[in-house]
Amino acid sequence: MRAHVLVAAFAFAASIGHAGTRAEAAALEGRVDAAVLYNAGTRALARGDTGPAVAFLLGAHRVDPRARDIRTNLAIARTRVEESEGSSARGEARVSSAVALSPAESWGAAAALAALGALLLWASAFRPGSRFFPLLGGAAFAAGILWAFGLALRAREEARHPQAVVVAPVLDVSPAPEERPLSPYLLAAGEEVRLGRARGDLVEVRIGGNSIGWTRRSGLWRVTDAARYTENSGSR
Repeated sequence: MRAHVLVAAFAFAASIGHAGTRAEAAALEGRVDAAVLYNAGTRALARGDTGPAVAFLLGAHRVDPRARDIRTNLAIARTRVEESEGSSARGEARVSSAVALSPAESWGAAAALAALGALLLWASAFRPGSRFFPLLGGAAFAAGILWAFGLALRAREEARHPQAVVVAPVLDVSPAPEERPLSPYLLAAGEEVRLGRARGDLVEVRIGGNSIGWTRRSGLWRVTDAARYTENSGSR
């Protein structure tokens, strides 16, 4: 009975990596190399086109989060967005940490940790007097499963409310026609938001988990779509 449980645990651990790979492939289908996104973002940053610069560099950062050039230019682009809004004093851009994994790497690491735990639990079956292998194996397996669960929640949130960047110089966000009229909410180029429901040419905009209204789709780029707008894609 115990052997059957351990085999099932090992099979489940292996399935985490397979599911994660499929989810990542679906989320980044049609993506280009991080270098292409980085180059497009750097060119946009140089000409002062802040919105596309943030979108391209965010896309590159998802693919290669440890590349210093990508992290540095993304920090510069975000700082320029803050400065344009008057919400940040001019100064040195804060570069994100180099200790990071891409989504695909995170899924692989979670699967490897769960598989290691399953192997240790399997080994403990041949050493019934030892408490080290069961404890370590159980902890590693649980950590891998919890990590994978967190990644699954993040992937679900990205699927439901994808991250997007404002690319229009100024984007007005207004309530839906059936909602109570309010003053438009203005967003500047480069601001990062989440998207919700879609109605024709309009899309719901969300900030901090809350809906702030609706705006035209053309003023926003989803981060996962950034590759479509590079010069190499032929769609600009």
